[in-house]
Amino acid sequence: MKMTKFLLLAVAFFAFSCSSDDEEASSSLENQTLSLTESNTVVVAPTAMQNSSDTYAQQAVGYIQMVNQMSSYLSYMKVPDGAAKSSARITAANGRVDATGDVVVYTWSDAQSGYSVAYQISETSDSYAFEIFITQPGQTGWLKYFHAEEKKDRSSGFMNIYDIFGFHSDDTSVILLNYKWGRSGDIFTFTLTDNTGDFKFVLNINEKTKAGDVVYYLGGVKAYEMEWNAQGSGSWVWYDEQGNVEDSGTWTV
Repeated sequence: MKMTKFLLLAVAFFAFSCSSDDEEASSSLENQTLSLTESNTVVVAPTAMQNSSDTYAQQAVGYIQMVNQMSSYLSYMKVPDGAAKSSARITAANGRVDATGDVVVYTWSDAQSGYSVAYQISETSDSYAFEIFITQPGQTGWLKYFHAEEKKDRSSGFMNIYDIFGFHSDDTSVILLNYKWGRSGDIFTFTLTDNTGDFKFVLNINEKTKAGDVVYYLGGVKAYEMEWNAQGSGSWVWYDEQGNVEDSGTWTV
């Protein structure tokens, strides 16, 4: 269902690398990436939970994997050989942002899709911004496909996916999916929101012990929640449309 939409969005766009006309700015921007792109295992479930045959344990593992699937999706973005590099900032028809400061832009044509693609990286005083733009065949002007920002200390970040392919709206400025993440001590928090279907889930996981919890919402109402300990045993609660407990249980690994 919603996972299918996520996979549909992960189509053939390739980026992630950078540079600038000023050598010092070039060196600073050139090596910047989102922290979630640096590993395909951003967060890990307890081993016993991964190996469990329990349906609910596997569902919890699935939510953890959604974080890692985002990492895989972004890690495939690489600037191809022959891409043109410039310092001419792109301002798209949708999703406008601050137009000041240093910027690096790569542009190229994607032979498979026929799209023109641009990857842009810039910075503010405390964050880096990463953007992908496309121009579809027969169209003029850039449309922003995604916009991501992360604090320079990597304590938090977000990414917006725009509905430029008309999944739910003809308005290309509509944000289809929103991702947010943050780190506080050993706790990693990740939120995925489907802004068109009012679906949301929030994951909290201790990166050292691997204990964690997930809360899932539909229509702004809590639909179910799960939590597990460092060994991988856990519990779950299902709610009805009014937010009342409908069912609950536990699993042991």
